[in-house]
Amino acid sequence: MGGCFLDVKVTGEGKFAGDVDCLSFSLTGNSGISGSLRTEKLKLTGEIEVKERLTAGALHGQGEIKCGSLSAERFKLSGDLEVSGDCEAEKLQMTGALRVGRLLNADNLELVLFGPSRSSEVGGGSITIKRSKAGALLKQVQPKEILFTARVIEGDQVDIQNTCAEVVRGENVIIGADCEIGIVEYRGKLEIHKSATVKQQVKVTK
Repeated sequence: MGGCFLDVKVTGEGKFAGDVDCLSFSLTGNSGISGSLRTEKLKLTGEIEVKERLTAGALHGQGEIKCGSLSAERFKLSGDLEVSGDCEAEKLQMTGALRVGRLLNADNLELVLFGPSRSSEVGGGSITIKRSKAGALLKQVQPKEILFTARVIEGDQVDIQNTCAEVVRGENVIIGADCEIGIVEYRGKLEIHKSATVKQQVKVTK
């Protein structure tokens, strides 16, 4: 059953039919929600699947999240994130792999790649995408490249590595190691690593 609750604590396995609205949601194990989840605080150790929208004030933990769309003020996860629609946060810190179907947007985005990741579009204030040192070791034994792939990345401050994108736009842009970029549009400063490929760079006058 869904419904409104103060605090929800799941240890083991828990399934909810319909929407869940609560102050806090603590999960150790795995849980499935057939509707939406709205909570002030989500603490995760395990796996959760929300068929529709996941809304949280603060979300942190380790494990796997799958949802239709995601909105959070503060988001910190080590693991795997899959969002079929939009993913929005004020501050988003992710170590692992993510797949976002539409827009990934955050005022402050910090992504440490541990596996192949992608989003259709990325927007925000400060955007940092890097590959973890452990991920660099994994690359030696895994045939797949640990890359972040996007159509468009646009932010005020952009600092990216191991990224493949058609367009990157920003005030100050750092194109780091192992990037493949179609066009970079920048207004302030641009740095390009020697191992990166940028087909076209355009300085936009203010």
